[in-house]
Amino acid sequence: MNIFLQFLTAVWFLRIFGNVCSFARLWYIKEYRFDRMRIHLGTPEGRRLYVPPWRRPPVSPKSVSLIGGTLVVLGAFFLVIPLPLILRLVLVDILSFPVTALIVGCLRMPTWVYHRVIIARAVSLLRHHRPMVVIGITGSYGKTSVKEYLGTILGSQYRVLTTEASKNAPIGIAEVIIRRLQPEHGYFIVEMGAYKPGEIRFMADMVRPEIGIVTAINAQHQDLFGSVEGTVRAKYELLGGLSGMRIGVMNTDNSYVCHMARDARKDGVHVWAVGRGKQTGDAAEEAITFGSVKDTPDGVTFEVQYRGKRATVTAHVLGLHQATNIALAIAAACAAGMKFSDAVRAAEMIRPYRKTMEPFKTSGGALVINDTFNNNPDAALAAIAYLASRPHGRFLVFQPMIELGSFAAESHRRVGEAAGRVCDGIILTNSDHEKEFLSGVRGSGGAATVSVLTAREGARRLYSAVTSGDTVLFKGKESETMLRRFMELAAATKP
Repeated sequence: MNIFLQFLTAVWFLRIFGNVCSFARLWYIKEYRFDRMRIHLGTPEGRRLYVPPWRRPPVSPKSVSLIGGTLVVLGAFFLVIPLPLILRLVLVDILSFPVTALIVGCLRMPTWVYHRVIIARAVSLLRHHRPMVVIGITGSYGKTSVKEYLGTILGSQYRVLTTEASKNAPIGIAEVIIRRLQPEHGYFIVEMGAYKPGEIRFMADMVRPEIGIVTAINAQHQDLFGSVEGTVRAKYELLGGLSGMRIGVMNTDNSYVCHMARDARKDGVHVWAVGRGKQTGDAAEEAITFGSVKDTPDGVTFEVQYRGKRATVTAHVLGLHQATNIALAIAAACAAGMKFSDAVRAAEMIRPYRKTMEPFKTSGGALVINDTFNNNPDAALAAIAYLASRPHGRFLVFQPMIELGSFAAESHRRVGEAAGRVCDGIILTNSDHEKEFLSGVRGSGGAATVSVLTAREGARRLYSAVTSGDTVLFKGKESETMLRRFMELAAATKP
């Protein structure tokens, strides 16, 4: 083999190795689920599968097995296929993603067995634990924030165990129980997510919640649930799985949740309604109302009322929408036995959860808001509404939203229109739904420029445009890489 072919082979194998690592990261992001991967492959970004952006794979046994197994299979193909060198390289390149899918499929059975063993062990620990109030939380968005806020409030008086980050699947719940459950824990707050019917019911059977919180329902994951009604049915499994006190704490300002509350009452659930709309009272046996919500330089303040008692809540978190999350947490704490006055007082200890409207300043005096935890239409609109309250220049880095099904086009138009009215500059992290987003921006009457840029390009663009007093909002997981590069540039030129 001459030197040129040797060089070509080495470079091509480096490309394949990089792609396999990026595929491993992508499978991890999609939770090794074929249904979520299928949806991704239908997007413009997914159709550019073989020229993916570099994604660093997670360090885990499953990821190492996936990468190692894929490279072994591809290496075997390369050695045994009786074709010319260039054709073998092309074929191995083409097969790289299908082979990762094959390895994921082969790992499913041992993974399933391992998960069932861990879950059974966790359930046994729970059943032998002293009496403990379990609180389940579900909804299309807001779950993690409410979980963390409720943990802070209850934790001011009691020993509380909460699930970690957004690990809201059975195995994540089980691992927390095995690693962290202590005899002193009197409360367990469990976040529950789902991509198909039956998943929340399974988790409810695992942990037997007595209190269930439903944060809100929207079009998130419609490609998987098929309709908003399908989402409602899946989330209702938490209410249907309640035991003991059987209390449902519901955000009745959300019309879907309000309908769920009425159905829950018919099923014997004691509904605690939380909201500020007219729907609150007729959907519940107990109600916590709030109003007079205001942004302050340090966070949000609002008035909350329960059983004739009124109090002012001041919390150091950004965005008017946080009032709903905090009020839900206060209501759940009261439902769990805490005094209203104590819950309100403890709410002042709430701080932003990591990567959820998390603010910090650059060395140059700009405000950066890290909201990269997740993305969905309502969360995006709420974050942009906060951005609108900021003086001076306003910039948005936005990851187009996924798995919205038939709601995708309209959702991106609405978010684009809101951003167009507010922002001086907008950067999209990929071209998915770019046309619909641009349509909204153009219809807003604003003068925002919109670009689709890589993390490196976007960070440089922002660095050259953002000055002291400006605000940059990073929204969605993909925008985190650009945030990191932007902060590196700012740090490198620190005066």
